[in-house]
Amino acid sequence: MVPAGREELRDRLAAALDLAGDGRDGDAAGQSYLAAMEGLLADAEAFGDPEVLFGVRVVYANALRFKAWENEPREVDAEALAVLRTCLLMWHAEPHRFDGVDVGNMWTEFHRVVDRYIRHAPEPAGQVSRLIDELERRCPPDRPHARYALGELRVRLEARRGNAAEAERLWRLQLARGPAREHLRPDMVAALDASMWARLGRHDLAVAALAPVLNGRIPTGGEPHEVRLLMPYLHTGRAAEAVAAHRRTWARTGMMFDELAAHMEFCARTGNEERGLDVLHRNFDCVAFSFRAVEGMWAMAAVALLCLRASAKGLDREVCVPCYCGGLDEDCDWLPLLTYAKLAKQLRWAALDHAEHLGELDGTPHLFEAVDALLFAEPVPERPELGPGPDVASSGRTAVPPSPHLRDADAAGLRAALRRARAPEPGRPRIMRTQRVVHGATAGGFADVVVAARFALLNDMLLDGFESWRLDLFAAVDELFRLRDERPDLFGAGRTDVLWRALPTMAERVLARPGPLLRQVRDLLDRAERHCRPGTEDLHRVRWFRAEAAARTGDAAALRAAWAEFRELPEAGRYARRAAVLRRARWWIDVGCDEEAFAVLGPLVADGDEREDLLLMPYLRAGLVERAREAHERTYATASGAPEVAAHLMYCAETGEPERGAEIILRTLDLLDVPDHDEFPFDRLELTAAAVRVSEAVAATGLDRTWTWTYPDEPDQPDEPDWSFARLADDCRVTLRLYARRWDEIAGTSVHTRAAADAVGDPVGGRG
Repeated sequence: MVPAGREELRDRLAAALDLAGDGRDGDAAGQSYLAAMEGLLADAEAFGDPEVLFGVRVVYANALRFKAWENEPREVDAEALAVLRTCLLMWHAEPHRFDGVDVGNMWTEFHRVVDRYIRHAPEPAGQVSRLIDELERRCPPDRPHARYALGELRVRLEARRGNAAEAERLWRLQLARGPAREHLRPDMVAALDASMWARLGRHDLAVAALAPVLNGRIPTGGEPHEVRLLMPYLHTGRAAEAVAAHRRTWARTGMMFDELAAHMEFCARTGNEERGLDVLHRNFDCVAFSFRAVEGMWAMAAVALLCLRASAKGLDREVCVPCYCGGLDEDCDWLPLLTYAKLAKQLRWAALDHAEHLGELDGTPHLFEAVDALLFAEPVPERPELGPGPDVASSGRTAVPPSPHLRDADAAGLRAALRRARAPEPGRPRIMRTQRVVHGATAGGFADVVVAARFALLNDMLLDGFESWRLDLFAAVDELFRLRDERPDLFGAGRTDVLWRALPTMAERVLARPGPLLRQVRDLLDRAERHCRPGTEDLHRVRWFRAEAAARTGDAAALRAAWAEFRELPEAGRYARRAAVLRRARWWIDVGCDEEAFAVLGPLVADGDEREDLLLMPYLRAGLVERAREAHERTYATASGAPEVAAHLMYCAETGEPERGAEIILRTLDLLDVPDHDEFPFDRLELTAAAVRVSEAVAATGLDRTWTWTYPDEPDQPDEPDWSFARLADDCRVTLRLYARRWDEIAGTSVHTRAAADAVGDPVGGRG
């Protein structure tokens, strides 16, 4: 007789499995499934029947995946692994006692957990490899399908490490065994193989991996797996097939990370950025990427590439992206206004950070280098026409959905919401609430409210302490000038004056530190020039910053032309002041026009101005060695800004005075501190290269020593001991390699980064 308790437990287990359905992490069905299994596990343990308990534990391990929203995935996976190990020990002790289906499910769950360790919530490669070893030792030869699943995990792990040769060896062993018949879906294995080989640059193997699916030998569940072959097709000379695959799959929503990444890279590298933006808008929920998943990392990098290319083509716009809480989360702080350029910046650094983290787990820089290569991937020779697709409006690029967080969507309600939004002190919450009003007013077509709210945002962006919001400030000014074109009736003299007073602050910030592309800055200046007011200095402002933008590209001819246009204007006193003169001199020095720099600074030098030190390297290049020495001796002790400190360090490096250079470095260490990825100022390029030159010279002459890096202006920042000039040189080289290339993107040339690279003998720059 089977005890009644056993039947009851089995019935409850079947009912719990029905609850799971197709539930996703965090949804109601999944939570009900987990709750039912928690109660059932407790009762099964109390009942004590090993066979029932084994089956319940296996299913409980499956249910734990719905706990990931409440706990760290690492903790959840560790709990699931512990439960499964207990099951494995029970099975090994009495291998014939337990139901074959339950044993098979145990191996499926082992694969799921280890797969998460490899692809979704990565753990150190060495630990994962040892775990697979352990499972293989305990998996007998009469479980070939389980051994196949474990082999598939090894292939994925070696690919993550960048061990292409070993991954191929293991993959071919799998082909000899396969395809999978239990634990895995054969079509998904083939699809993952295709993406894996594409990322490793083996496009021939990517096509071969998916061939059995595309020719019908392996059935599918209807998923468009061929999207993973977009780039492999291009690289293997099958552009027509790539275009056909794109046309069949691009209009979908709810894409997987791999699918989205494939379309993003394909559109970005074939010159079809507008189509790529349509794909992105159909799948904007992927903006909330999983910052753990390896596939999410690749998708982040591909979206960043697409958005950067779109910005470079003048397609950047501020768009409304509603949050995904549906207005249910009162603490939601999602910023609904987003430019493609800002999205590119955010996802670029998120992808590189994740790749660097994975590199630490794997002990190899492979993923970091591969992601970096994708971010800088060049266009392919083919420029296929993708043809018409579904109505663009349906993609969301032109249709703005209502804001889920605004109760009143009419004009009066939005005006009231704007007043409430401005009540808090300046900061992110106020910006977020004001952006929601812009979102709601844009969706409702209330242009007057849009303009009022955008001017409110502009006011926030101009405040001191908001310098890091450069892209938002640029977008605020850019959108207001666009609105000025569309609705001039909404711009009186007062608003127009505010906008023109904002332009210099915006330009100062975005030209000094990484921000929008110079192409975008020039486009905005062209748009602004159409609205210059007679009798004002508006045109002076436009042409001044146009000249500075030319200097940033390193184009001497463009700078000369821009400066000639500025000189056509009536004299304006502010541009003859000392600060403006020094700034203009730096432009000429930056583009290698020493004679123009001498002419600009001549009057100040004649008066004994200490910023004559900006001319140290031009003096040396002109053979004025004694004049350079006198200027250096007179000014090195008080030099404090990045341009003049860089000049002194370069002078020390060129004239063989490393001890003097070391003294300057230790006095100005704060200039070499880079607090954030996107806070690497333009004037740090030469300074960082000069620091490398001096630091390596100090180390080479045997004068190196250790010291502590302190942060007197940052009391919360702990001191960092054990610094040396050798360490500083290495650190600055890394900084140049990683951050200088951002200026390549911004300028569209690598003139300045090549100069930094030449100074330190390192290939820093990446774009011509």
